[in-house]
Amino acid sequence: MKYETISIERHDRVLLASWNRPEKLNAFNGLFFKEWIELLDVVNKDKTIGAMVCTGKGKAFSSGADVGEFASASKGDKKVKEYWEKYQPIAFEAKRMTTSKPIIGAINGLALGAGLTCTFWFDFNLASTEAKFSMRFSKLGLTPELDSSWLLPKLIGLQKAKEMMLTGDIYTAQDALELGLVSRTYEPDKLIDAAINIASRVAENPINTLKTIKQMTFQDMSTSDIKEIATRSIDNFSSARKSIEHKEALLALRDKRKPKFHDQEHMKKIKKSKPKSRQ
Repeated sequence: MKYETISIERHDRVLLASWNRPEKLNAFNGLFFKEWIELLDVVNKDKTIGAMVCTGKGKAFSSGADVGEFASASKGDKKVKEYWEKYQPIAFEAKRMTTSKPIIGAINGLALGAGLTCTFWFDFNLASTEAKFSMRFSKLGLTPELDSSWLLPKLIGLQKAKEMMLTGDIYTAQDALELGLVSRTYEPDKLIDAAINIASRVAENPINTLKTIKQMTFQDMSTSDIKEIATRSIDNFSSARKSIEHKEALLALRDKRKPKFHDQEHMKKIKKSKPKSRQ
């Protein structure tokens, strides 16, 4: 996996993905959206990757959309126009993000516009104490994108979300922590190690279980029918109790060892083994 706008590093079962346009404050261009889709598809198919951490190279997490490319497209740059029209609308679409492997944001600096709203789709976010956050759309005569007018109120509450969107103010890392935009803050030199450590604990868990939990969370968040939620909860729990992952977890508890969820040969044996008949 080699990309121009994203730098990647493997840390056991965690993939660290860093936006890699520091000279542009990691502004998202058309090529980024194309490469992000490709990367996410690869990660989701790779059984050796359990979770991903996203951060930015240099001083910024992301300053949002690269508005310079808007001018290029309007002047006839067909490739730029094609990338924006083809890939930008689907790069952070709901279906893609809610069915992905777990994604943890490590917001190292400025997170502005789309550079902030993309993190609303991550599973949770950590931040450097030097990070800054802003929904700057209103100050540019623009409206929030990436479904953020729906997501943000669910993350921090309606009135606080409207204040962020209507003022376009800049918020500190401490503000973001108090609002609930991030779950924890770290000194700049501790952020990435902390994010990888937490992501590693996530990635230890069964991939199928994590996928189901993610889907349940978003499905439940987007429905008001309590009967539907209850049915989904009962059905998923019932299925989980019959899964080989649960069987392996129980065996590990019995044998006082760590589960071997990601040892494919071991899990095949667990799947084939028959339960002992009761006397």
